Amino acid sequence: MEISDNLFDFIEKYSQENPIKLRLKRFENLNFDLSFAIDQIESRQKIKNKLPLWNQNKKLLFPSVLSAEQASSEITAKYKQDIIGSRYKSICDLTGGLGVDSYYFAASAEKVTYVERYPLYCNVAKYNFSILQKNNIQIVCSDSLKFILGCNIKFDAFYIDPARRNSENKRLYDLRDCEPNIIELQDILLEKAPVILLKASPMIDISRAIQDLKFVKEVYVISVKNECKELFFVINNHFIEGEISINCVNLNPVKQPDNYIFTLKDEKNISLLQPITSVRSYLYEPNSSILKAGAFKSVAISFSISKMHKNSHLYTSDKFVANFPGRVFIVKEIMPFSGKALKKLFAQYPSANITVRNFPMTAEELRRKSKIKDGGNIYIFATTLCPDKKIFIICEKIINV
Repeated sequence: MEISDNLFDFIEKYSQENPIKLRLKRFENLNFDLSFAIDQIESRQKIKNKLPLWNQNKKLLFPSVLSAEQASSEITAKYKQDIIGSRYKSICDLTGGLGVDSYYFAASAEKVTYVERYPLYCNVAKYNFSILQKNNIQIVCSDSLKFILGCNIKFDAFYIDPARRNSENKRLYDLRDCEPNIIELQDILLEKAPVILLKASPMIDISRAIQDLKFVKEVYVISVKNECKELFFVINNHFIEGEISINCVNLNPVKQPDNYIFTLKDEKNISLLQPITSVRSYLYEPNSSILKAGAFKSVAISFSISKMHKNSHLYTSDKFVANFPGRVFIVKEIMPFSGKALKKLFAQYPSANITVRNFPMTAEELRRKSKIKDGGNIYIFATTLCPDKKIFIICEKIINV
C-alpha cells in the first residue's frame, strides 16, 4: 500500500467519475496502484451517506470496496457505543473490517483490540486510526479463531460481526452459516471474556437466535430512518436466567431516537387482543424495529390503542397518542375495497403514498390498477379490518411525532 499526494490528487480529480469506466481507461506514469485508487473512488461513492466522517476526511482509505459495503454505518456504530457506554474497559473486535465499530468503541473503552486476518485491512486500519488520532486501538493481523485459541489475555467483552456472504457472494442469514460461526465459538469466547457483543442480520429470527445463543441478556433491534439495519445481542455469562429485554430503536440523524422496550415473555403472556371492527380518528403504524421484534400486542397495551386485525399490525384510537414510536396519521376517510373504490380513489387522490398491510394485492399492483401516482400529502393504507373486511384508509400524516 503506497500512499502519496499523487494518489489523493487522483482520487479527488476523478471522485465523480464512473469507476467501471475508469478501470477501462489507460493512465501513464502513475506512482501508485491504479486499481487501489479506483477502489477508493468507488468506496467513497458508496459510503457518502452511510459514513459521512470517513467521506469528509479525504486522507482516510478503504482496503476494498467490499469493506465499505459491509461496514457498520456511523449512526449505528455511534449508537452501539452510546448504549455500551463505559461498561467495558477492554473490547476485542474479532472481525475488524474497515474498523468503524472499533473506532467508536475506542471513544469510551480504555483499550480496543482490532483483529483482522487480511494484512491489507490491518495496514489500512493502522493508517486510518492514526489519521483519526485513536491511539488506544491495537492492531492484530490474525484469523479470529487462531487468535482466540492462542490468546492468554482476558477481555471485558468480545465484539463480533460475522461475515454474511459466502464465497459466491450470496447473502447468508443463519448464524451457523456465517463466518466465524458464533454458535460454535461462544463457549470458547466466554472463557476469555464475560460478555459477547454480537451484530447480526436483521433477517434472522430473534427467538431462534436466543435459543441458539447462551446467556442472552439484551437484544437491540436497530433501524435507521425506519429501515431495519441490524440486530445487536448482548450475551453475558453472569446472566443465568431472567427477563431478556428487547430494545426497539429507530435512529434518525435529525431527531431523537424512538425507543420501545418489551420482553418476549410479556408479549406471549398478553391475552389475545380483541380487534375492533371500525377505524377510529387516528391510525398508528409501529416503526420497523417494533414490527421486526414482534411486539404486536405489547405496543397496543403500552399506548392504549386498538389493533385492527391480528395480522394487520395497524392500530387505531379516538385519542391522540403523541409519543407513539412510529408514524401517526389522522384518518380522513374509509372506503371498502372494490373496483369502484379504486376509480374513486384516483378521482379524489391522483397522487398518494400507498402502504399495504395484510392485503391480497401489493402496493405496486394497487398503483397500477388505480393509476395513482406516488407522492403527496395523502397516505392510503390498504388493509384488513376485523373480522375479514378489506378496506382503504385515507389519511394525512401528523408531522413531528
